[in-house]
Amino acid sequence: MILVAGSVSLPPENAEAFMAAAAAVSSASRKLPGNIDYCISMQEPGVFRFLEIWETEEAMSAQFATPHFGAFQAAVGDLGMTAMEGNKYEVASVSPLFG
Repeated sequence: MILVAGSVSLPPENAEAFMAAAAAVSSASRKLPGNIDYCISMQEPGVFRFLEIWETEEAMSAQFATPHFGAFQAAVGDLGMTAMEGNKYEVASVSPLFG
């Protein structure tokens, strides 16, 4: 399992446009084979966190060739991104948090 987590920063005045693009990419990516979850949320105006969970690295990589991901990248490029940080984790096992 692959977990991707990070953040994106951009001018606060562009937060609404970013969230519209984020909603579109999240919705489309959740429908892709091998996607378990795909979330983007605003932590404060102009600062967004993302979390993606994929069954395999191949499934995660396949999203990069999709039209919806290209549209998201173009939208973010036009919104003045000031910083981005992201990490990919390979998860060896999963168990319930409680119980």
